[in-house]
Parts: sequence; structure tokens; C-alpha cells
Amino acid sequence: MSHDKNLVVELDDVTLKYASSTSFNLKRLFLSKYERKRVVSNSNASREAALSNISLKFYEGDIVGIVGRNGAGKSTICKVLSGILRPTSGKFYSQLDIGSLLSLNSFFAKELSGLDNIYLAGALLGKNKKEIEDKIDEIIDFSELDDSIHKPVETYSSGMVSRLAFSIATTYRSDILIIDEVLSVGDKYFREKCKIRMKDIMKESRLIIIVSHSDSDIKNMCNRAIYLDKGKVVLDGSVDEVLSKYK
Repeated sequence: MSHDKNLVVELDDVTLKYASSTSFNLKRLFLSKYERKRVVSNSNASREAALSNISLKFYEGDIVGIVGRNGAGKSTICKVLSGILRPTSGKFYSQLDIGSLLSLNSFFAKELSGLDNIYLAGALLGKNKKEIEDKIDEIIDFSELDDSIHKPVETYSSGMVSRLAFSIATTYRSDILIIDEVLSVGDKYFREKCKIRMKDIMKESRLIIIVSHSDSDIKNMCNRAIYLDKGKVVLDGSVDEVLSKYK
């Protein structure tokens, strides 16, 4: 594929093997992005690679859908792109600020309230206290959690967790937005609300990456798609071409 757009993100022959030290705890939410990279092990573990020799280029203006079955490496590649995981080998380049985060619900401290988790997620995204507090009302209003924001996240339904995660991730705007499956959870009303917000974000972000099992989400929102299987790229091309191959 030829491109006349600016290259902004590149994965160059990236392989990633998980080691036991790739698990995250509450303390790591407060680490700077540099420190978070340092604590991830690059040990060549004997376990099967989550990503194998991935080379991809992302261009300004791309809205890229990533598809694949469970375990294909979709969330892992997003974590590499977000700077959460460091490749075992290969290189990752980015000319853009990657402020928004995928699957924030996977980093929530379940025993803490939704409000406390807004602060924690904001810290993870590199925001200071004032920046977080300036956005709290907007996050709560969009998530529609109301008084539930003061209850422990462990009491939330999966839909409530996803509403909070999406609200946080899309309230803090950045050059790159990575959304991992959060569009697929929740009632029809909230999914439509998310899509309206996504259309607004698309006008502002320079690169958007969406992981979804929904063909309609990929078709309606993306101008390019990538099909992953067992940690490898099967196809990188047009949405119709990739979805046809994926089926």
C-alpha cells in the first residue's frame, strides 16, 4: 500500500514474550511512562511469544481496526503501542503523544471507589491533580454513574466498568486514541452515545486504533484494518478485504 500521509507510529520487527514480571499492581499506576517501561521484563522466557516479528506502519489520519480471535495478540499490540509493554526484541517508534489508554478497566483497583479510580487512571495517563479534577464532572456525567461513583468498582456490573473506562479514556484527548473492546459492552443507548463521542474525537485525533469483535464498528469507523492470528499479522489492508479474510 502506498501512502501520501505522514508516518507517525511504527513497529519494526517487534516480538514480545510474556514473563511473570509483566503483571501490574496498584503501585505501578503511579510510575512515570519511562519507569513503567523499565519494570517490564525483557527476559526471553520459554513461553510462546504473544507477538512475533510484527512490522506495521501507522499514518496520520488513520483509523485502524484490529481484528482477530481471542488470544490473537490484539490487546498485547495495543499495550505495546501505548508504551505499557516493552518489546522483547524489535523497535517501537512514535512521533505522537499517546495519552489515552486502552482497556483502562483492566487497571482499575476494584476495591476502591469509581472516583478514586478516576484519580488513579488520571495518574496513569500522566495527568496532575488539577488536570484530573478539572475533568471529574465531565467523566461522571458521561458515564452516568451518578452516586455509584462513590461505591467500590468491585460492586459494578461489567457495563458500568466499561462506561467508566470509556469516559476516562475519551475525556482526556490526545494525538493517539487506542480503544480496546470498550465499545462492545453496555446497553444500546450507551453504545450509540459512545459512537457519537468517537465521531467528535476522530476530528481531533491524529491516529485512532480500535480493537473490536464487531464487524459493524470496524466498517463504520475505520479506513483500514489489521487481522492478527497467534501473534502474527495475517493481513493489513482495506476494511472489506480484511473482514472478508477474517471470516
